[in-house]
Amino acid sequence: MVRFIKWLLGYVSFSFISGFNEGFINDCFLSKYNIQNLRIEKDILYADCPLGLYPFLRRIARKNGGRLKTVKKHGLIFILLKVKNRWGIFVGAVLGISFLCFISGFIWNIEVTGNEKLKRKEILSFASQNGLFEGAYWKSTDRDRIENLFMASYEDIAWVHINRSGTSAIIEIDESVKKPKTQKKGVYTNLKAKKDGVIVKTNVQNGWQKAKKGDAVTKGDLLISGVYTNEKGMTLFAHAKGEYIAEVKEKINVTVNRNQSKKKYLSERKDKSLLFFGLEIPLYLGKTPSNAEVETKYRYVFLGGKKIPLGVKERTVRVFKKEEYTLSDSELNALLESEIQKRLKDDFGRYEIIKKKIDTELTDSSAVAKGYVLCLEDIGKEFRIKVKSKG
Repeated sequence: MVRFIKWLLGYVSFSFISGFNEGFINDCFLSKYNIQNLRIEKDILYADCPLGLYPFLRRIARKNGGRLKTVKKHGLIFILLKVKNRWGIFVGAVLGISFLCFISGFIWNIEVTGNEKLKRKEILSFASQNGLFEGAYWKSTDRDRIENLFMASYEDIAWVHINRSGTSAIIEIDESVKKPKTQKKGVYTNLKAKKDGVIVKTNVQNGWQKAKKGDAVTKGDLLISGVYTNEKGMTLFAHAKGEYIAEVKEKINVTVNRNQSKKKYLSERKDKSLLFFGLEIPLYLGKTPSNAEVETKYRYVFLGGKKIPLGVKERTVRVFKKEEYTLSDSELNALLESEIQKRLKDDFGRYEIIKKKIDTELTDSSAVAKGYVLCLEDIGKEFRIKVKSKG
């Protein structure tokens, strides 16, 4: 900072030639003249002094039989003197400094720290809805209000603080620590069938078994009981748990229309907009037609590895029209088979399919597939038993 102030005020590097060096130095100190960086090379004294002091040192130099010679001038004043007739440079520098001061009043980047349970995207979205976003003006951002809204809206937040670091906003979050949930005593369940099926495998882990291998059960039938009455008439309860693998018959129904449509692209153009602190300035003319696909990309400026709210938004606009066409029988069958395989993968891909029977039919307007698949599924589902406490 001292060096910067020295440069701002201006200083001169000089040499004292053909005189009595010790006398010159002693007279400067006696006069309390601030000369610095003294050194003697080949009987020549070199030093620095403030710009305003230099004329007074000439008198002391003559007194000690020597003279001063300017070696180099330093400081802002000498730079301005060089461009004094070039007002465009000076005005540009002033405008540049003014612009930097102006944009430093905006939020360029938002950082989130301390969050583990809450996602960063959710935090930034909530902050943006309440006035804290990239491009917002710092003075118009009510940080106290946003902090209180965070704590009122999220149970997982113990406290939150929004700090300012240059042009960055730092959202510091301290999440509350909840006690881990423990299994409550007296939670009893029955295991029931959630689908119709024929049981092929059982694995009873807790409770009293009701359904066995080979039994045909319907949805809601009891597989493992969590209630048992012993020989003494005492009622016992348990958390029924186990695995029941059954053959389950699932229906499948797929329809494909003979008349189809596809997109034919007519044109493509790229539109650009300038992004400036939350403002979007279009650099193109015209509207986007309704029969167009739009793909958007954002390119931001990075400063010191941090994204700032300055950049370009690029849209790729593809205009299309829909063309109708009719499938032949072979094309219709191929599309139907593709849709059947997709349905089998999406609906039954997590199960083991042991049998399937699917019939297809072609009509003038469509192709229809109907049938069933036989799968091996775990059909057990726990249902809580409500027990009234005595007293």
